[in-house]
Amino acid sequence: MAIAYRAGSEAHVTTGSLNISIPSGVQAGDVMVLVGGQNDAGVAANDWATPAGWNLLDSRRVGSNLFGALWVRVAQSGDAGGSVALSTPGTGKSCALLAAYSGCDPVTPVNVSAGLSESVSTASHVTPTVETALDETRVVIACAQSNSVAEGWGTATGYTKRLDSVGFNSAPSGHVTATLQDKGAATVGTYGGEALVATAASTKAAMWTVALSPASSTQVSRPVSDLTITDAEGVPAPGGGSGVYARLAENVDTSYAQISDDGVVQVGVAAMVDPLSATGHKVTYRSCYAAGASSGSMAVTLKQGSTTVASWTDTLTGSFQTFTHTLTSGEANAISDYADLNVTFSPSLT
Repeated sequence: MAIAYRAGSEAHVTTGSLNISIPSGVQAGDVMVLVGGQNDAGVAANDWATPAGWNLLDSRRVGSNLFGALWVRVAQSGDAGGSVALSTPGTGKSCALLAAYSGCDPVTPVNVSAGLSESVSTASHVTPTVETALDETRVVIACAQSNSVAEGWGTATGYTKRLDSVGFNSAPSGHVTATLQDKGAATVGTYGGEALVATAASTKAAMWTVALSPASSTQVSRPVSDLTITDAEGVPAPGGGSGVYARLAENVDTSYAQISDDGVVQVGVAAMVDPLSATGHKVTYRSCYAAGASSGSMAVTLKQGSTTVASWTDTLTGSFQTFTHTLTSGEANAISDYADLNVTFSPSLT
């Protein structure tokens, strides 16, 4: 499945926090790229924090008052039609662009990315270069700049312009404008390095190049949220804003969920794209009994939302071992929403 632009949105505000809409056409498993720039009045404490559920790829302060940042997120059920808040205790004019893409790898959506600052007076802002490691990526280039004159953006050679933010041209003093453009990259190579040309020069600009990874024939999904945690804890103890799911997602024997007898760990897993096939669906985990137990078993349940897709029980030993359950075609065909899957683990120990 080739990566394709799905939909986008733009927002700008004169002062304070900014909210940008997620288009209603966005589907679970799409990858969303959010880029923005703000006039932070030269105060770092005014700079946007990373929105909940988004991953920061790059942020930078340029010159006296420009803060720019770029984030990504794999869309989940319920995201479409919502909004993203870029919060600040106080700032001047700011803008943001949000672009969604279908056909990306939902587990590792970014193949490579880079950011660059520019503090010389120019209207031609050269994006950073990146070396892709996969064929069929989608290269997204973006720029945010600050000045005080009416602004516009050209289109880089070979690219398609998706979004501009130039909403303050009638009152441009201290405004920030931005553009986001993309193109397909069929083969591994060097990308970026193109100039994003504005109508007027600026001495404060931030540029980015991001190569999005295509969905592969094999998708791997790991835990992304805690749904039910009863008589269980993550080891090592998760930090603030994290949970037991994060320890399982690390996929190493030194990070794990410690579950008491008859305790429960239910975790949501990252959204995947419907493979349109009923074969090759596997649930794999590693487990053992410990803490004085002499025997044990693990009951595992795969659900879509609250509906059971499959359940089984594995016999444990005193050493970590790998367990893999392959869904039957009937179980696989029962899945209609690959963005709403979760797995429950509940041990029975003696």
